[in-house]
Amino acid sequence: MTRETSIARVLLVLVFAPAGGLFGKAVAEAAQGLQWWPWLLAALVWLVVTGLVAVAVTNHFDEHR
Repeated sequence: MTRETSIARVLLVLVFAPAGGLFGKAVAEAAQGLQWWPWLLAALVWLVVTGLVAVAVTNHFDEHR
């Protein structure tokens, strides 16, 4: 496995695992009749921010080839 593949796998876990937890929390809050939208908003913000970081890291490695 190359270094880039290892980094890509780590970034994949760091991006999607917490977002999945936040989406799950939103579903649980909705099932209880509580406000669910802050958790959904947090998950979307997490996906956007960490996705941008992942793109920046990937571009950094592509420039150094």
